[in-house]
Amino acid sequence: MKYNTGTSDGLDKDARPEPYLAGIDSTPTQWVTVLHDTLDGRDFGIGSYLTTVPGSEHALAQPSWTHGSVGRAGAYQDATGGVIFDDGLSDAAEHAEFFVHRRRHQPRHVEPTIEFTPSFLWYFDAVPRPDGSWYSLDDAGRDQELVRIHRTEADLRIEIAALPLRRYLAARQRVLVIQYDRVTRLDEVPDPKIDGVDHGELHHYAFHSGDLSGSDRPGFVRLVGKHLVLPIDVNPADLGYAHSREEKYPEFIIGVDAATGQNITSTCNPAQLSNNFTDRGTPHYLTRVYFRRDVLRRYTSEPSRFQVDTHRLSCLGLWGISIGRNEEGLVEAYLGDLGRDLPSAERSHWLSFNEPPKGGIDEARRQRDILGQWHDSPPSPLRRLAQARQDFSTVLARITGQPIYRTWDAADQIAFDGLHMPTSSEQQETDGQILTLAKGVIDYLDVKAIRKLPGADPKGTTLNCLDAWARSTGADSEPLIAPLRLLQGLRSTGVAHPRDKDWAATLVRAGLETMKPDDQFVELVNRTADALEALAQLAEAQNSDES
Repeated sequence: MKYNTGTSDGLDKDARPEPYLAGIDSTPTQWVTVLHDTLDGRDFGIGSYLTTVPGSEHALAQPSWTHGSVGRAGAYQDATGGVIFDDGLSDAAEHAEFFVHRRRHQPRHVEPTIEFTPSFLWYFDAVPRPDGSWYSLDDAGRDQELVRIHRTEADLRIEIAALPLRRYLAARQRVLVIQYDRVTRLDEVPDPKIDGVDHGELHHYAFHSGDLSGSDRPGFVRLVGKHLVLPIDVNPADLGYAHSREEKYPEFIIGVDAATGQNITSTCNPAQLSNNFTDRGTPHYLTRVYFRRDVLRRYTSEPSRFQVDTHRLSCLGLWGISIGRNEEGLVEAYLGDLGRDLPSAERSHWLSFNEPPKGGIDEARRQRDILGQWHDSPPSPLRRLAQARQDFSTVLARITGQPIYRTWDAADQIAFDGLHMPTSSEQQETDGQILTLAKGVIDYLDVKAIRKLPGADPKGTTLNCLDAWARSTGADSEPLIAPLRLLQGLRSTGVAHPRDKDWAATLVRAGLETMKPDDQFVELVNRTADALEALAQLAEAQNSDES
């Protein structure tokens, strides 16, 4: 700051301009405050607008705010009697384009609306959050914070992630002008009068003092000005993507040298691999690579975002990769697919779970993918369960005259649809799976509908009503209902509540006590599917007899 008269020496730190000016950064990499609005009447504010490179010269010609009429639409009559409409998106005289504001409404008790220029949100396909913030998804399907809102009783501050913002500026070929205005009241009028300026290539600020005669605090100082935020320096060809793309192709273990015992590795870059048409002297595209099964836990823990089944992992339609499982329980993928189908950001995660080949190949997958043969492999237990629940629901609804399952809560349905083959033998993972399974199969049953089944007790519990109905048809209800009672019992004695002796007793009665938790869950899924299929068949037979 160059002072023509006076100085900031002697002022409180909060009143001096130097601390703020020292933090100005035209090439930020973290967060940029694009709007700061005080809600308690203080003389302070930050605003911003877009401009062109020539417009930035106009903006810095003076320290006072120069956004013009952007953010305010209106119509007026010209000299010829015609109507001119100002859409508020640009002001040619000030070389200004709208970026963000907090629009106040009439009546004043209505909460103001925070608005951005649409192209900014559209470029990132931004997703809103309830608090007014925004995020976007990168190529790997991961949340990237874009806009965050800070609210207190006195302030509202809007910040934007700096690198995405500057990427947008590069794509738009624009510069962002940050405007700043702060008045600090003083007990005394500075003497001599303060008059300073700090004008550089990328900023222009003025600092001066004044006199408010008659006020209980007659003195004040004011810092007003603006600085530029510049676009990121990036290859224009890369700006077609809202997020930076840096392809990295790590080397994965594809075998073991029998002579030395050392791992054999290879890049997963498809362009460097051999294929059926080109021999590059490198491993084949379809070379199998193996991973510990907990590589999938990252994805099974987010069922709203990722889908994991026996043959494929996919993310929101953004990407997907074909997978398999061998007899050792390892996850199998093709070397070239790791480079072609996995986002670059995910490859390092997979690399950390990479294992030398062991346990043979997924034979069913080989027959399908390589030999092009039909292969009647056993259906996935979870797919069979989902189909059995659907059939059970449909057929029994014909008897009761109404749906037997209550409408899904969205979060519960996501969790149930996200049931997966265990990625570890940890009890905690199995507990969560059992709880979700019991909720979706038993807890969502509508007891009022189940009580309408023939032979059911009008005051009975859900499973007791199913049991009574099955017995009323002449069937042996024990093998039909026992798997459901087992599921409910495991949930009640050790998953939803502290484990006690009944948990161990339940496992013993079911013959599950010697199994690992993950194997227990798979067995439980199979038994539950068996029971639902059998109950559906019983109901179908009853419907046929009645017709």
